[in-house]
Amino acid sequence: MKSSHRILTLCSLAAMLLGVYPAAQASVVVSGTRLIYPAKQHDITIQLTNTDTRPALVQSWIDSGDARQEPSQSTAPFVVTPPITRVDAGKKQLIRMTYLGSSALPSDRESVFWYNMLDVPPDSRASADKNSIQVALRTRIKVFYRPDGLPGSPEKAASELTWQAVNTPKGYALRAVNPSAFNVSMSNVAVTVGGKAYSNETGGMVPPKGSQDFILKGLNGSPSSQATVTYSWINDFGSQVKGKSTVRNN
Repeated sequence: MKSSHRILTLCSLAAMLLGVYPAAQASVVVSGTRLIYPAKQHDITIQLTNTDTRPALVQSWIDSGDARQEPSQSTAPFVVTPPITRVDAGKKQLIRMTYLGSSALPSDRESVFWYNMLDVPPDSRASADKNSIQVALRTRIKVFYRPDGLPGSPEKAASELTWQAVNTPKGYALRAVNPSAFNVSMSNVAVTVGGKAYSNETGGMVPPKGSQDFILKGLNGSPSSQATVTYSWINDFGSQVKGKSTVRNN
């Protein structure tokens, strides 16, 4: 998911340092909603486009999953060049992302990182006398580092998930178990019980060789085995793909 912001009041500046704003419009946009980094490639390129009528200054970096981490604190084994660049109005700019190598990354499954793009618009003289400052919060999208020779395929990973009904401290949920080597990003999950669908529209990512619980709002009991599960997952191109399965509690 992408998120960015254009103008923040002074009282919002502190909040800016703590996270990413979910509903705002940036002048510089990233092409795509996720990045795939095949291990066999020396580097990949990221395309930025300035849709504004003014130039913008852009800072790019990669983090390992901590959205609060500053660029200088990142331990991700990647470098982006140029880390800071100007993107003229209506123009495109290519950013190069290069893997530095790391023995810590597993070779039998994907690893996930995040590309961050901070869009800093120029000062506006028209608002110089107002109690506001112009800044842009990050656009932050997933980067999937994909080792060579992984069994299976990302296109089939979602259909390989198994679903279990579980009772968690937050309520009844469906637990998706992922035996594949690929991450599966879900946008929504639902189960039909007694002719009524109970859904989770928050979504989430099911890690390779791991699991993820999806809380079902309003469900007061465990769905029976063979109850129908419907879901939407996001493929490498950012498109939503629908799928169907059943609950398997045995």
